[in-house]
Amino acid sequence: MEAIAEILEQELEDAFEVKDKKSLHRYVILLTENLVKKETFEKEQNSIRSEIKELTQVVKLGFERMDERFEHVDKRFEQVDKRFEQVDKRFEQVDKRFEQVDKRFEDMHKKFTMMFTFMNLGMGIVILVTMLVKFLG
Repeated sequence: MEAIAEILEQELEDAFEVKDKKSLHRYVILLTENLVKKETFEKEQNSIRSEIKELTQVVKLGFERMDERFEHVDKRFEQVDKRFEQVDKRFEQVDKRFEQVDKRFEDMHKKFTMMFTFMNLGMGIVILVTMLVKFLG
């Protein structure tokens, strides 16, 4: 950098009329201090690029892991859905059993109703016959 500063200072002295050499020297120093060597710049750019590549790989891996986790969660939900379907089938079977029991109770109700009807008719006929026998006899 010092070589560049000396060259710049000499060239500016030759190109322009210099009133204050100290001022020119300060200007060249300020200018050269803010310049970055091409090699340093390229090294920094390459290191930044490599860090960006590493970050993108880390991000990709993170997304892949998240995708795997989501797949596992989806599989768990599918298993839960299957379990609910099995429970639904069991409830359907229980409903069918209750319907069969209801039919049995209805059949028994019909039988008892008919039995009581016949008993009442039979008792009525017996009472009617006994009344007729008493009146006629």
